[in-house]
Amino acid sequence: MNHGAHFMAAIAYVWNERKQIKAPVRNKVIPAATEEQLLLVELVRSVSAMRTETVIQTVKEVLKQPPAIAKDKKHLSLEVCMLQFFYAYVQRIPVSSLVDSWQPLLVLLKDSVQLGLPAPGQFLILGILNEFILKNPNLESKKDQRELQDVTHKVVEAIGTIAGSSLEQTTWLRRNLEVKPSPQIVVDGTNLEADVEDLMLTVMEASSFTPSVYSVHALTLLAKVLAHLLDMVFYSDEKEKVIPLLINIMHYVVPYLRNHSAHNAPSYRACIQLLSSLSGYQYTRRAWKKEAFDLFMDHTFFQMDASCVSHWRAIIDHLMTHDKTTFRDLMTRVAVAQSSSLSLFTNRDAELEQRAMLLKRLAFTIYSSEVDQYQKYLPDIQGKHSHLSQVNIDCSLEAALLD
Repeated sequence: MNHGAHFMAAIAYVWNERKQIKAPVRNKVIPAATEEQLLLVELVRSVSAMRTETVIQTVKEVLKQPPAIAKDKKHLSLEVCMLQFFYAYVQRIPVSSLVDSWQPLLVLLKDSVQLGLPAPGQFLILGILNEFILKNPNLESKKDQRELQDVTHKVVEAIGTIAGSSLEQTTWLRRNLEVKPSPQIVVDGTNLEADVEDLMLTVMEASSFTPSVYSVHALTLLAKVLAHLLDMVFYSDEKEKVIPLLINIMHYVVPYLRNHSAHNAPSYRACIQLLSSLSGYQYTRRAWKKEAFDLFMDHTFFQMDASCVSHWRAIIDHLMTHDKTTFRDLMTRVAVAQSSSLSLFTNRDAELEQRAMLLKRLAFTIYSSEVDQYQKYLPDIQGKHSHLSQVNIDCSLEAALLD
């Protein structure tokens, strides 16, 4: 098709013009297309010269060299609008058309990772990849499957980097990360870039730190698609390949979960949903088991939003149920705390508070489990609780135990 890139660029421009001014749902990372925008999808599908393979190749041309149009539009990112259109297009074409165009789509995905697209564009690349997997979870060729795994790894790594952009390194020598002390912006996905630019000035006036405006959205998107995506892309005998990627993602996730400050709440909620979704797949356990247990043992564990409790219940249930050692480790810690004698260098209140903390974790574990799952441990559990009850503790410690 002659002038195909200019035609598709015009589609992207009109797509931007037909977007919903304000979406009713907040924090939607990949916006749903409006009815007027979907008419553009049907228009392109009705053009006989625009077969699926041609559309993919033309979209790739627009992403690589966007035609110089509408420079007066302050918030127009032609690449993002093009990918929004293409995402809706992929959702609505037959599976057979998508499968037959796998090689051009693979090239588009590979090239897009290297183009340095704006964060909303990278979110759409992951969304397009996820749509392909949902429609066609199995590729016949082993070579195609390996290429799919490779591009999935690169796309997820790119989103992981955005997810970690609200973190900073605490020391020069060690790779310890913590949350930047700056507000985290949660904006509407429909008009993401425009909302971000408008809010930046307000935030910068209130903080001397540059906020990362897309990290919460990246975490939210990973929480929504990552666990199922990896499970579909990597077959049962290839699950070990997932672990290094997940360990890298967890390197960004854990610092957010350690931070219980109010300004970090959006990231905390997204990360706990991500960890909860990953914990449902037993093969991922090696990537998060130690970190989840350490977070569970942290003295600030219960300082969370009420909406996070159900996710932590799922995590703790998977943590304690999928092997025979983790629950025993918790019971051992409780037993050691009960049997340890006060030394000259031990603060009595601190030790009693430690015992109460461990019993609270034990209670939360039982609360997160199936009915009667730990029935065989009941005499031991009752013994540990009665032991603490017999100790002469003050009201504050008793309140901590019963909270």
